[in-house]
Amino acid sequence: MEPQISLYQSDDGQTRLEVRLERDTVWLNQEQMGELFGRERSMITKHLRNIFAEGELDADSVCANYAHTAA
Repeated sequence: MEPQISLYQSDDGQTRLEVRLERDTVWLNQEQMGELFGRERSMITKHLRNIFAEGELDADSVCANYAHTAA
């Protein structure tokens, strides 16, 4: 099944996100998460590192290999 792309826009029209849907999973990159939550990407990175360090989520299970473009 081919992944779908969906567009979401806030009620005020200020925020527009293009997200990738694959099976029952919505894929967002860190920049998109920052837009969604109104935070800088660096804050999203910090929170994700904490989530992985505490074992709340396993990075191998929730990170897409194709999305990694840098070490």
